[in-house]
Parts: sequence; C-alpha cells; structure tokens
Amino acid sequence: MTPKAIKTLRAALGLSQAELARLIGTHPMTVSKWERGTSRPSEHAARLLTAFARAAERGVRFEGTTGDPTRFLAEVLGAAHREPELDLGTLSATNRFPGRVVQLARGDVMSKVVIEVAEGLRIGSVITTDSVDRLGLAVGSSAVAIIKATEVLVGR
Repeated sequence: MTPKAIKTLRAALGLSQAELARLIGTHPMTVSKWERGTSRPSEHAARLLTAFARAAERGVRFEGTTGDPTRFLAEVLGAAHREPELDLGTLSATNRFPGRVVQLARGDVMSKVVIEVAEGLRIGSVITTDSVDRLGLAVGSSAVAIIKATEVLVGR
C-alpha cells in the first residue's frame, strides 16, 4: 500500500493517526512514517490495512461505531468478506464473523473447525461432530464464527 493510499484510507475511515496506530497496535509516529513514505508497514500491519480498506469500501467509519475500537474492529471483520448475510435467527451474541472453513479435523465425537474471517485471521472452535454434519461444514464452505464469552483468558 502506498503512503498516499494509507493516508487516504485513514481519512476514509475517519481516523486520526493516533487512532489508527492504536487499532493496529503501533505508535502514532509509525503511522506518520508510513504516510510520509519513510517506513513501510509490517506484514501484520499490511494485512490489517487491507482489511480496513475492504471495510472502508463497504462504508465502515470509526465515527459510525461511536468511536468504540472494539465495535469498529468487529465491523471491519464483518466487512472483510462479501458473503451474503446468513439467517441466524434471533441470537443474543452480536460478535458474528463470516468467513470460510480452512481446517476441519473430524473426531468420533468432537471436531475442530477453523474459520478464516479475514486474510491471515482465523478463529478456531471445537464442536460436536454431529454439529459439523448438521451444518454441512467442509473445508471451503461458508461459516460464521459467533462469539459469546463472559471472559477472555490470556496466557504466556
């Protein structure tokens, strides 16, 4: 992505350099260097910028998410794929990320499903093998990762 494209993208999303830096996980001066062409985004940052560009094409703006970074990133992920909306009925979970199944490890009772929701961004889940069959999941099929959690654990 060119320096001008990064600056144009940031403006299209309604973000300051500091806000874009916070969302990507870098320093505001780094974003300034990208926009001036004195530095280039890392591979990770470039992937995020590509996802942000897709979201901007679909009209996602930071102000439209009430300036909430978590809500903005959820909108970005939701816009990352141009899949039609799936009728999920009425659910209380609002964190829904459409994507494609990229890995499926079937077991007798439980199976591991990995869904790629944006380029290089994957969400994994272990569900019953009966559910895999009922949903018709296979590598390459469309799926939605629906996340409902009361806590997030981080380890090292």
